[in-house]
Amino acid sequence: MKKVMQPLFILLLLLFCLSSASLACVGKTIEIGTTGSIQQEVLANIIGELISERTGTSVKLIAFNSNDEAHAALLKADIDMYVEYTGVGQTVILQAQPLTDAAELYAAVKERYNQEMNLIWLMPFGFDAAQGLGVALPAEAAPVVRKDTLKKFPALARLINKLGGKIDQNTIASLETEASAGQSKQVARGFLKKNRLI
Repeated sequence: MKKVMQPLFILLLLLFCLSSASLACVGKTIEIGTTGSIQQEVLANIIGELISERTGTSVKLIAFNSNDEAHAALLKADIDMYVEYTGVGQTVILQAQPLTDAAELYAAVKERYNQEMNLIWLMPFGFDAAQGLGVALPAEAAPVVRKDTLKKFPALARLINKLGGKIDQNTIASLETEASAGQSKQVARGFLKKNRLI
């Protein structure tokens, strides 16, 4: 019996290590872009801390001066993801007609980014930044990720989508106020712990 159990234990241990490694993608680093605002800093840190804590993967935040710069870096694979806004994606990046229905707008940018650029829009966080961005159409914030990044990290989309709908207008306003002291990482960790995500 002991002779049978020992190889079985080793096999189970090996399977566990392999499944853990596929999630963590050990030795790899995920690079997240941020466009410099406090809101962007908080959201990038929330995503980064979630990934780091739940998978053990290294995360690096890279600052850009604009959404255009971050988008260009994403296309060139200089970063793996950044947070974009549906209204900005539609009118600035895609140069397409404005859409006033939030669900229709999200579906439109999601489809075109996927078909034309191999970029995936994950679930929106749950708030609209139109007022803050000064745009006259919906501007839901959501992570945009390279398709090849999601292939390298199979569990990533499901993990980040746990943030979907978790940050409403009041929550993002509160997080920005807290982070204005320059403690975005600590604010992000506090949010994730409060929501039992880490």
